[in-house]
Amino acid sequence: MAAQSYQLVMRTGPIPGKVFELGNNELTIGRDISNDIVISDVEVSRKHARLLLQADGFILEDMGSTNGTFVNGQRLIGPHVLRPGEMVMLGENVSLIFQNAYDADATVATTPAYTPAPAPAAAYPPPRQAGDQSSPQVYAGQIPASPADLSAYTDFTPEEKPAKKTWLWIGCGCLVVLCLMAVAGGFVFDAMNLYCTPPFNTIFYCP
Repeated sequence: MAAQSYQLVMRTGPIPGKVFELGNNELTIGRDISNDIVISDVEVSRKHARLLLQADGFILEDMGSTNGTFVNGQRLIGPHVLRPGEMVMLGENVSLIFQNAYDADATVATTPAYTPAPAPAAAYPPPRQAGDQSSPQVYAGQIPASPADLSAYTDFTPEEKPAKKTWLWIGCGCLVVLCLMAVAGGFVFDAMNLYCTPPFNTIFYCP
């Protein structure tokens, strides 16, 4: 049957990509479930349009719909013979492509999928060389590839690190020695009863 060689493919609407085979000589399109092609959309009337098969192909007619029937952007004011590839719109929300059902190469125009652009490779400033007295490297918000890379973006060269650690250990040693001297002095002060000698006897109680 010749009518079976055509179809409508929904481009936009409730079910994009939905295929409606045109297998009858007469088909109605609308929101009501009694139609041959049911499209549930507020822009589609209960009885919106009709397709009639004639010798020269399918003829599309508007059935007095509220929001109108359009072919390639032009509102129908009378019967229109559909040609493969033409776009039928029902109101503003629903669009369908009329095409040959047996054409394996027939495709529905779609919006290309968005492909994000690849992120640019992180650019790091060159590491400071030993003995370089220029201004420290400015960290531009990029994350180094690994913790080891952080050494190239510090404010001191590798030769300066041992010196700073040495001074840190010397300071800690001095603090420990002072603490030991204070404890030893307290023992000596108590063992010799120095708190009973002037002027400490005015501060401490001596039996």
